[in-house]
Amino acid sequence: MIQVISDIAAWLPAAIVGTTFTLFGLIKIYGFSRGIVGGGCKPMSQRVCGSCPSWSRTVNNCFVALFLVIGLANLAYVAWIVSQ
Repeated sequence: MIQVISDIAAWLPAAIVGTTFTLFGLIKIYGFSRGIVGGGCKPMSQRVCGSCPSWSRTVNNCFVALFLVIGLANLAYVAWIVSQ
């Protein structure tokens, strides 16, 4: 039982972080492709999908790239852990 818990503890947190960040990155890409602009007084769906109106396009793109890099790196780590 202890071995099973330690095995899950090795990959589950990284899987949760990887899935969450990858999904947020993909949601942001969807919002960019639709031209959704977020902001403070907008509904939650527009705030999650939309780009920040006070940031430049470059900063918005870098933010999405950071989300995707963090998410995909964690998922690659999980794949590496599980394959061993």
